[in-house]
Amino acid sequence: MSNFRWLPALLIVVTVTGCALPSPGRSTGPDVGKRVVAEHGVVASGNPYASEAGVEILQQGGNAVDAAVATALALGVTEPIMSGLGAGGGMLYYDAATHQVHYIDFYSEAGSAPPVGLRELRTSITTRGVAIPGAVAGLLGAQARYGKLTRAQVFAPAIRLAEEGYIANSLLEREVRADSLKVSRYEGARHIFLPGGHPIRAGDRVIQPELAATMRALAAEGPDLFYKGRIGDDIVRVLRDGGSTITREDFASYQARDKRPLCTTYHGRIVLSAPAPQSGMEVLETLNLLAPYDLPALGLPSRSPAAFRVLAGAMRVAVADRNAYVGDPQRVAVPEAGLSAPAFAATRRALVEAPITGRLAPGDPWPDDREAPPDGCALYDPAPPSSLPHAAALGAPGDGELAETTHMSVVDADGDAVSVTNTLGLGFGTGTWVDGVFFNSAMFNFARNDSGPNAWGPHHVPASTIAPTLVLKDGAVQMVVGCPGSAAIPPAIVGTIVYGLDYGLDPLAALRMPRMVPTSGRALRLEDGFAPAVDSVAEHLGYVVTSGPPVDMAYGGVTVIQRIAGRWVGAADPRRDGEVRGY
Repeated sequence: MSNFRWLPALLIVVTVTGCALPSPGRSTGPDVGKRVVAEHGVVASGNPYASEAGVEILQQGGNAVDAAVATALALGVTEPIMSGLGAGGGMLYYDAATHQVHYIDFYSEAGSAPPVGLRELRTSITTRGVAIPGAVAGLLGAQARYGKLTRAQVFAPAIRLAEEGYIANSLLEREVRADSLKVSRYEGARHIFLPGGHPIRAGDRVIQPELAATMRALAAEGPDLFYKGRIGDDIVRVLRDGGSTITREDFASYQARDKRPLCTTYHGRIVLSAPAPQSGMEVLETLNLLAPYDLPALGLPSRSPAAFRVLAGAMRVAVADRNAYVGDPQRVAVPEAGLSAPAFAATRRALVEAPITGRLAPGDPWPDDREAPPDGCALYDPAPPSSLPHAAALGAPGDGELAETTHMSVVDADGDAVSVTNTLGLGFGTGTWVDGVFFNSAMFNFARNDSGPNAWGPHHVPASTIAPTLVLKDGAVQMVVGCPGSAAIPPAIVGTIVYGLDYGLDPLAALRMPRMVPTSGRALRLEDGFAPAVDSVAEHLGYVVTSGPPVDMAYGGVTVIQRIAGRWVGAADPRRDGEVRGY
């Protein structure tokens, strides 16, 4: 391997040692757009147009929920590969005035009848892969309940972008070229993204009149139009014409789910993350495993074999446990409280530095599922233990690992914070396009067999690696963080927390650190930038290492906001096209 692969990490160390974190400075040069320091509010998202939409709403008097929903709607216009009205996800919201935390699970949901022939298909271009999308119910429901502005005000920036257009970036051009078969399925989508039969190019103006009309109608009439009205009629007709078993009644019955977050403590802070079937338990278990270690004393994981061994080992253990137990807790028993418990991590910690000899067997979190939450968590009413009978079958590793997702992090002047992840699954979902909207591929997230907690069932919500996360200190928000990137999501979130809060790196410097994506077996993906000594130790420990290019979007696209010396410092991952705005 090249003797120069460690240089990016070394350059970060040199840069960070010159940073004065107690007084964050303004961004200059290549950091413009990727980093912001603000007094009042910040929006960090996967696209600059969307971040500007969110800040526009904050400056109109909206709160963090209003801004997050406006940002999500704008992302559906400007990043149609990743998310939109046909997607699903989750929102974690902290209300600073009441110190209450809310989690809205709006992930896409199966219908009442099993999909026909889905497992045998060799393509994702099928309406059979679409689950009932939750974005409209979840985002508009959250805004109606917790926002301050009108629905029309929150929709306005996204409608403007769809009607007047925006300038395509290189990501959109690249993804349209890669998924031209999906994009060409429906005439309306083909006209927008393949004009004249050729993929849209970076620099072209993208106008989406059908999507604008759909959003105008939703702004006027609300989510019932999407699920119970004429838009729902259009969607179900197209789905069933393509072989989907989702019925009109299935679609009309969809509801977003109000849930309690998962919670643990980490180095004097409260960490809150997404409950099952999302994967906050993987984030929290990893942090619990790391809690006794003084990682900064060991050095940076990209340079220090000792620090690398601990961080990679903790991530690997948490992956094994998450894969075994994750499922829809409203339908099957999921020990999510046990998986998030420090006591359970203590039973698994010996494996963190153990040699890698094969696939790691999961632990048994059930004895810890009914334990009291850690001190400090009770105030936030964390997710309760499971009340359902335990199933004997465990999940298969890798269920639900799909690709294209987006995330946004938002704070407002009152200290409210929102972390939202929204996903179509695969790029452009299944390619299904109705009334200007692409639809998700969430049915492919279910296990490929009929056993285990992530097996298909009527109205089950499939497992997902998304994990919107908040970190609190002394009753106030210290960090808002989340990420797209499939299996890379929980490791990237953990890395951002560790580098930002343990190592004291500036948020953007934390995002630039090279990443790793372990599995429960021997396979380990390492982003370029680890020192040769670390590569050697990884192979000596027993990992089978696959190296990836530096700053590659396959390793996630974190957006993070951190409170430093009384100011908000936001950052958007250099691996993707996201930007951050503040005021």
